[in-house]
Amino acid sequence: MPLGNRAALWPRVVTALIVALFATVATVRLFVDSTRGTSDEATLDDAYLAGRVDSQFIEQPELIKAAPEPVAIALTLDRSAPVADYLEGAGLDRNEAQRWAWFFNKTAESTYLQRGHTLTLYKDPETGDLRELRYNLSDRIAVSERTYGQGIIRSSQELIRYVIRPVTVAFRVDNGFWREAQRNGLPTPIVATLEYAFEGHRLNDLPRGSAIKLIYQEKVSRDGTSRTPTGLEAAQIRIGDKTFNAFAFRDEQGQAHLYDADGEALGPKSLRFPLQFDYISSGFSGRRYHPLLHIYRPHAGVDLVAHYGTPVRTVADGRIEAAGWCGELGRCVRVAHEGGIVSLYGHLSQISVQSGSNVRVGDVIGRVGTSGLSSGPHLHFGIEKDGHFVDPLTQSLGSNHHVSPRMKLLFEQLKQKYLATLNRVPDFGSHLRLPGTITASSSTGRVNVSNATAVGAAGRSQAIARALSIVP
Repeated sequence: MPLGNRAALWPRVVTALIVALFATVATVRLFVDSTRGTSDEATLDDAYLAGRVDSQFIEQPELIKAAPEPVAIALTLDRSAPVADYLEGAGLDRNEAQRWAWFFNKTAESTYLQRGHTLTLYKDPETGDLRELRYNLSDRIAVSERTYGQGIIRSSQELIRYVIRPVTVAFRVDNGFWREAQRNGLPTPIVATLEYAFEGHRLNDLPRGSAIKLIYQEKVSRDGTSRTPTGLEAAQIRIGDKTFNAFAFRDEQGQAHLYDADGEALGPKSLRFPLQFDYISSGFSGRRYHPLLHIYRPHAGVDLVAHYGTPVRTVADGRIEAAGWCGELGRCVRVAHEGGIVSLYGHLSQISVQSGSNVRVGDVIGRVGTSGLSSGPHLHFGIEKDGHFVDPLTQSLGSNHHVSPRMKLLFEQLKQKYLATLNRVPDFGSHLRLPGTITASSSTGRVNVSNATAVGAAGRSQAIARALSIVP
């Protein structure tokens, strides 16, 4: 090619290369931008779709419907019977009932449900299948069984949780105190404590129209299946234009008593005898012929013949000085009382207290036996005063107990709170569970009557006094 033509060709080549370069750069940029837009758009779509449920998706997860609440059936058992029998009666087939009973036995170490205990069944409202059962093994422990389907059953022991709440009751006596108390749903232990507090008024002989108001506490399990009265807080009796009150309060030693409006302790101060006995076989004597040793020697007490195992109760408030073996007296308990007096209970078959513990008049401290040097079941009952034995049949125990002057102000404050609550209670026909409790300080107390028992009308007051105990 001529040299002139070559020179003319170079500008066109350079121009073509520049155009090609720009075209390549533009193509690469378009590709990169196109790829980035697609990625961002996909990311936004994924984020959008992940946060919603779209009916167009075939693989849409199915919404889970919550199981309906079970129907709870709680009952107090009227007979003792095998677990399987109760569950069959509740609708389970025999094999299934025996499976539940097997797990129950492993946990409770028993295949029986006991009369008076609470059983709660939780059933599916749609199918009627048993989902769970709960049985109060005692007042502290419950056995819980639950099915998780496919034959899986879990059984365990659980502590029963309680709440304490006050209850107010008011009624008028028209047909006898005990009958009216029963008609108004007053627990028997609370009735027993009222008779203890107002023993001088013979409650069952109250005239028609007498009015009763009271506040007591009950211990209720959180599931509502167990309810137990735990103590009397305050009580009021109106007979005509006279009003008699009782208030629970703790003294300086931490001992709880029922006091009247003037701060004087209510109820018996002491028991005449520590047990129900058949007859006195030997009295207090400076010279008695011993039936086993065949010699004459002093007898520093009285022998009260009673059936083996008869409960023996302390005759007055005191502190256990000794509880154990006492030589010829066998198993014995010594109780120290105010005024340098000690009561002695010998030949016991069983001791129910420990040295150093406080006891209240009527507390069970042991049971009649024939331990030691004894010819048969009886109680040797002795009284020691200032280190010398005295005749138990002539020695009086117990003294009038008043709220101390130092605690008087606190007692008055608590009394006014109780009275204000009693005044708000309607006069008749009310039975209310209050949302809170009345307290003034740690010195307040309640009279615990969970162990009180009712007996025949003739011996009821004495039995009530024996059954009374105090708790914090």
